[in-house]
Parts: sequence; C-alpha cells; structure tokens
Amino acid sequence: MHSAPQVETVEISDAELDNVSGGLDPHASLVVGPTAVSDADVLAQIDAVKNEVLTTAGQYNHAGVSVSV
Repeated sequence: MHSAPQVETVEISDAELDNVSGGLDPHASLVVGPTAVSDADVLAQIDAVKNEVLTTAGQYNHAGVSVSV
C-alpha cells in the first residue's frame, strides 16, 4: 500500500474564486462639489459604448483601426 498523499483538483468559476477569503470587490468614487461619479457609473458607460461599437461593427463584414502619429 502506498502512503503518498492523494490530491483532488476541481475547477471553480470566477465568481466562486472572487468569494474566496471575502472576495475581491474594490470600489472607487470621485466627488467634486455636488457631482459624484462612482466606478459603477463609469463601468455602465463603458458597457454602453462597448455595446454600441459591437452593434455597429456587426453590421459590416470586417472592421479595422488606423492610427497615425
């Protein structure tokens, strides 16, 4: 009989990994006078822009980017 330790591995999702040891849930906000902007506001705007770009790009068979300095 072998006395080697037995190891079992399992795959966990990103959400499950975030919940390990309290998870990772950083937040940031910026307040200037009466105006406040939180990370959730910024992420919502980025998501809206991403959706608009993907919708527009989906109308064409290809998309390209040209940058010059």
